[in-house]
Amino acid sequence: MPMIGVRELREHTADVLRQVREHKAEYVITYQGKPVAFLSPVDERAVERAMVQASRATVEDGWVAYMRLVEELRSTWSTDLSTQELLDEIRR
Repeated sequence: MPMIGVRELREHTADVLRQVREHKAEYVITYQGKPVAFLSPVDERAVERAMVQASRATVEDGWVAYMRLVEELRSTWSTDLSTQELLDEIRR
């Protein structure tokens, strides 16, 4: 597996990425001669699936938090008035 220094990578980024994309090349990135990172192609479909799952989880987490807040408000609601009735009363 080829090694490429940070400086060389910076100077040839487009070429290196083209090799990764088109030829599935992998590189060890070095800094001052020591390995610091690994550059390899990704499975585009797997990444897309992971992103979709992550966005769904975020939305679901948001709804869970929302429903938790709704239940907390319901449990501490101190009046028999509905929200609409309460708002109407405040506006009077």
